[in-house]
Amino acid sequence: MHQCLTVDIDPNTFSNYLDVRMNHLHVEWLLDLDKKIVNGTAQISFKFLKHTNYIDLDVYQLSILNVYLVNGNTLKHEIQVVKEQSLIQGDRLHIVLDRDYNPLENIILKIKYAYDERARAVGFLTKEQTHSKKVPYMFTQCETNNCRSIIPLQDTPSVKFTFTATVISTNPLIKAFMTGEQIASLPLIGQYGLESTFYTYSFQLNIPIPAYLIGIVAGEIEQKHIGANCYVISEPFYLDDYAKELDELPFFIEKMTDYIGPYIWGDYKIVILPQSFPFGGMEHPLLTFASPVIIVGDKSGVGTAVHEIAHSWMGNTVTGNNWSNMWIMEGFCVFLERKTYKYVRPQDYDIIEAINGNFNLISAIQGLTDPDEKSYQTLHPITSWKNPDDSTSSVPYERGYQLLYYLEQLIGEENFKFMLRQYLDHFKFQSIDEDDFYKFLLDWVRSNVKVNTQKIIDDIVAVYKPWVYQQGLPPKTIEFKTPKYDEAVALANKWINQGKPANADDYINYMPNQKMIFMQQILDNYTKLNHQRLKELDDYYKLSGTKSGPKIAFKWYKTVILSKYDPGLEAVHGFLQSLGVRSYVVGTYEVLIPNYPNEADAWFAQDKWSYHPLVANRVEDMLKKKMRGAHITQ
Repeated sequence: MHQCLTVDIDPNTFSNYLDVRMNHLHVEWLLDLDKKIVNGTAQISFKFLKHTNYIDLDVYQLSILNVYLVNGNTLKHEIQVVKEQSLIQGDRLHIVLDRDYNPLENIILKIKYAYDERARAVGFLTKEQTHSKKVPYMFTQCETNNCRSIIPLQDTPSVKFTFTATVISTNPLIKAFMTGEQIASLPLIGQYGLESTFYTYSFQLNIPIPAYLIGIVAGEIEQKHIGANCYVISEPFYLDDYAKELDELPFFIEKMTDYIGPYIWGDYKIVILPQSFPFGGMEHPLLTFASPVIIVGDKSGVGTAVHEIAHSWMGNTVTGNNWSNMWIMEGFCVFLERKTYKYVRPQDYDIIEAINGNFNLISAIQGLTDPDEKSYQTLHPITSWKNPDDSTSSVPYERGYQLLYYLEQLIGEENFKFMLRQYLDHFKFQSIDEDDFYKFLLDWVRSNVKVNTQKIIDDIVAVYKPWVYQQGLPPKTIEFKTPKYDEAVALANKWINQGKPANADDYINYMPNQKMIFMQQILDNYTKLNHQRLKELDDYYKLSGTKSGPKIAFKWYKTVILSKYDPGLEAVHGFLQSLGVRSYVVGTYEVLIPNYPNEADAWFAQDKWSYHPLVANRVEDMLKKKMRGAHITQ
């Protein structure tokens, strides 16, 4: 296996990971979900890379109780505040070691600590927020750098380590699932004063992963086998319906492996979480998390599952080494996702996905106009002294996908497939930057492409770095074409220009993503639609208040807001109350705040308790920014 010697360091960690590096983590958590407190012990194995006598770790609002060696000797430690970053990226846990350590030496530390609802990775739900209302519930979302709020560690994708965990519950109804394979209970390493009966759940993962891929879900949850190596996990009431909706997962994995190579992770389990989960999905190994918004009833939402399965190769096996290289995870993942659609969805489904993705890319780039955010238009955003969550958008997904699509056109489809397989083998279980891939790609072309080799290399050299670093739209415009796009646009234009057309029912037979093309055209031309026309559209297609899928609903409700179509506002509020996915909630508030500021304030005050901290904090910041702007103009 090739050893990557990248120089693109991670600015979003306070750890001294270039001096000493984690290679194994064991965590032990005692859950008290009623009080929203978790008591924990972390046992971390390190290998020294340089001479040093201290270890720095990342923490965020953790209560550090004790740090000691495995022989029981305590070590001095302190929480160091770095440039007022405490509530942005967290703090540094500085641990003074018992002596100087030399390169290649090893050490094992134990850290006794606790976290509570201040942990921004955690969604704590009261039992009243669950379906059965019997016991509380918790889940985590560690991407990007939020794992430091539940574990003191080197919270950077540059560092990968093997992982074991034990979760302790005192309530038999509360079960837990974590990243990794469930195993027989491990011996407890911490003292918790347990006097009553308790239940333990243990997990291990022998493939090294970065911190952001650690996840836990705990509550009244069950799992169901849906075929091959696939399982669905959810609250019991929903389990059968969710399993039926997701019964194609074994087929998706089979077709993906046909293209990219073996699936190495063992079982594939997907958890459908409560609505406050802030993302469509999250790719923890052996334990994908997904929002219930993917359960539409017609299997149109399970593309999220295809995306998360693709992460098993793109992101989880080969990882970007910092959040400026997020496209190494996401752009590659979208490419593999859309390749899989060629085998599991109707003709041109992948092209329509690419067209919709391009709309999202253009919208994201046009919206990133603040001087501090302009680098977010690129595939290498500047995240120093910032929460890297703020740099996430459709850019790493779609700009990254388009770069890979363009490279495929240069190299050829079959060549590109084999290049990707060798890329995964070359950098297996490593963290890399864009330059590592660039050099690998050029070397691969020189060695494997026999026709027009130099011209292809020249074309790659001409576009690659500008595609990664240049602000604005990508240096090459890719034309994604299909008659299905033209049909959807033509139907929307008829509605815009003349009202209900004779072929209005064509919409009903469109693929779900083709309906998004129709709705995007409506949204782009909202100024040409009077309120009567909007009412006709809504009445005919039942767009408001129905389960048409969040992607379509999102575009419709943005049209309602921008058109100031007051009869649709109640449905907009219902939409915001029905889900917690950050892109939909934040995207809706982005247009709601300037157009309906009073409703934005009132609705958020009413609903913020139902959102994950990552979502609630972002909307709160947007409302505060609006308030500051109002004061400046007065």
